[in-house]
Amino acid sequence: MSVSIRVILDWEEEDVFRDLLVPAETDLLQLHDAILKSFQLASGEMASYYRSNENWDQGEEIPMMAFDDKQATMEHFLVEDIFSSKGKKLLYVYDFLSMWTFYLESMNILEEEPEGIKVTQIKGHRPPEAPEKKDNRSDSDLFGDLDLDLGEFEDLDDYEE
Repeated sequence: MSVSIRVILDWEEEDVFRDLLVPAETDLLQLHDAILKSFQLASGEMASYYRSNENWDQGEEIPMMAFDDKQATMEHFLVEDIFSSKGKKLLYVYDFLSMWTFYLESMNILEEEPEGIKVTQIKGHRPPEAPEKKDNRSDSDLFGDLDLDLGEFEDLDDYEE
C-alpha cells in the first residue's frame, strides 16, 4: 500500500508543491528526507511535523529529536498511521531559524507499493530563501492582556550576580 501526499510550500507569490508517492511503511523521518530532496533543501537543520485539521490549525508536535523521554519522534510514526485516509493533514516546519513551512495532505491511498518514495509531480520552484510569514494580528491579539511596565526592569549594566 502507498499514500499519495501533496507537499505545498507556504508561499503566497507562487504555487509550489511536490506530489510524493510514499510506501505506507515509511516513517516520518524518511518522509522528512524526501521532502528536503524534492525541494532541494540542505539537510542538517531541525524540523518538526505538527498534527493538523481541516483548517490547518497547528496541533501536537512530532519532532525530529525528543527533548523529553516520553515524547515520540518522527521515527516512531509511519505514514500509514498519520495518513490513514484521503484528506489527512500535517504541517511541516524545517529550519527553525528560517521557518520553511509546508502543508502536507494525503491525496489518495493506493494499493500500489513503490520501491522507495517517488516524486510524481512538481509544480513551481522554491524561492532561494524561506518565504516571510505575514501575520495580520494586532499586538493585542498576539500578547493578550499583558500589562508590562518596562520601567520595572533594571539596567543590565547595574546587574550583579
